[in-house]
Amino acid sequence: MAQEQRPRGSEVTGALIGWERRGSRHGVVMTLQIVENAAQYQDHRYHRVSVALNDRQLRSMARDLARAARSRGLDLRARPPLRARIWTRLKSLVMK
Repeated sequence: MAQEQRPRGSEVTGALIGWERRGSRHGVVMTLQIVENAAQYQDHRYHRVSVALNDRQLRSMARDLARAARSRGLDLRARPPLRARIWTRLKSLVMK
Protein backbone atom coordinates (compact mmCIF):
# COMPACT_ATOMS: atom_id res chain seq x y z
CA MET A 1 0.00 0.00 0.00
CA ALA A 2 1.47 3.34 -1.03
CA GLN A 3 1.86 5.83 1.75
CA GLU A 4 0.45 9.30 1.16
CA GLN A 5 3.25 11.70 0.25
CA ARG A 6 3.18 15.19 1.76
CA PRO A 7 5.13 18.12 0.35
CA ARG A 8 8.08 19.44 2.35
CA GLY A 9 7.08 21.81 5.13
CA SER A 10 3.56 20.43 5.37
CA GLU A 11 1.82 20.21 8.72
CA VAL A 12 0.44 17.06 10.31
CA THR A 13 -2.14 17.71 13.00
CA GLY A 14 -3.61 14.92 15.07
CA ALA A 15 -3.37 12.79 18.17
CA LEU A 16 -0.09 11.41 19.46
CA ILE A 17 -0.52 7.65 19.85
CA GLY A 18 3.03 6.63 20.61
CA TRP A 19 6.69 7.41 20.37
CA GLU A 20 10.07 5.76 20.26
CA ARG A 21 13.27 7.22 21.65
CA ARG A 22 16.69 6.34 20.32
CA GLY A 23 19.98 7.70 21.57
CA SER A 24 22.32 9.43 19.19
CA ARG A 25 25.81 10.81 19.48
CA HIS A 26 24.75 14.32 20.54
CA GLY A 27 21.22 13.80 21.89
CA VAL A 28 18.19 11.71 21.01
CA VAL A 29 15.97 10.98 18.04
CA MET A 30 12.26 10.88 18.87
CA THR A 31 9.96 9.17 16.39
CA LEU A 32 6.37 10.26 17.00
CA GLN A 33 3.37 8.28 15.78
CA ILE A 34 0.47 10.57 14.91
CA VAL A 35 -3.03 9.86 13.59
CA GLU A 36 -5.36 12.43 12.09
CA ASN A 37 -8.62 10.60 12.87
CA ALA A 38 -10.10 7.46 14.44
CA ALA A 39 -10.22 5.59 11.11
CA GLN A 40 -6.47 5.93 10.68
CA TYR A 41 -5.93 4.67 14.22
CA GLN A 42 -8.12 1.60 13.66
CA ASP A 43 -6.39 0.82 10.35
CA HIS A 44 -2.91 1.39 11.88
CA ARG A 45 -2.27 4.09 9.27
CA TYR A 46 -0.33 6.65 11.24
CA HIS A 47 2.27 9.19 10.33
CA ARG A 48 5.78 8.78 11.65
CA VAL A 49 7.64 11.99 12.36
CA SER A 50 11.28 11.76 13.45
CA VAL A 51 12.80 14.67 15.36
CA ALA A 52 16.44 15.01 16.42
CA LEU A 53 16.95 16.82 19.73
CA ASN A 54 20.31 17.89 21.09
CA ASP A 55 20.91 17.92 24.85
CA ARG A 56 19.86 21.58 25.26
CA GLN A 57 16.62 21.06 23.30
CA LEU A 58 15.85 17.86 25.18
CA ARG A 59 16.33 19.57 28.56
CA SER A 60 14.17 22.52 27.49
CA MET A 61 11.40 20.23 26.20
CA ALA A 62 11.50 18.15 29.40
CA ARG A 63 11.10 21.30 31.53
CA ASP A 64 8.22 22.51 29.38
CA LEU A 65 6.45 19.13 29.56
CA ALA A 66 6.91 19.10 33.35
CA ARG A 67 5.34 22.58 33.54
CA ALA A 68 2.43 21.43 31.38
CA ALA A 69 1.88 18.41 33.64
CA ARG A 70 1.96 20.55 36.81
CA SER A 71 -0.48 23.05 35.30
CA ARG A 72 -2.91 20.16 34.77
CA GLY A 73 -2.42 18.93 38.33
CA LEU A 74 -0.46 15.81 37.40
CA ASP A 75 2.14 14.43 39.81
CA LEU A 76 5.31 13.31 38.06
CA ARG A 77 6.88 11.54 41.03
CA ALA A 78 7.00 7.76 40.89
CA ARG A 79 4.98 5.74 43.39
CA PRO A 80 7.00 4.30 46.25
CA PRO A 81 7.84 0.60 45.91
CA LEU A 82 5.15 -1.85 47.07
CA ARG A 83 7.10 -2.85 50.19
CA ALA A 84 7.37 0.81 51.26
CA ARG A 85 3.62 1.34 50.77
CA ILE A 86 2.83 -1.79 52.77
CA TRP A 87 5.25 -0.79 55.55
CA THR A 88 3.74 2.71 55.73
CA ARG A 89 0.23 1.27 55.86
CA LEU A 90 1.18 -1.21 58.63
CA LYS A 91 2.81 1.56 60.68
CA SER A 92 -0.31 3.72 60.38
CA LEU A 93 -2.48 0.80 61.60
CA VAL A 94 -0.24 0.17 64.62
CA MET A 95 -0.05 3.86 65.58
CA LYS A 96 -3.85 4.24 65.86
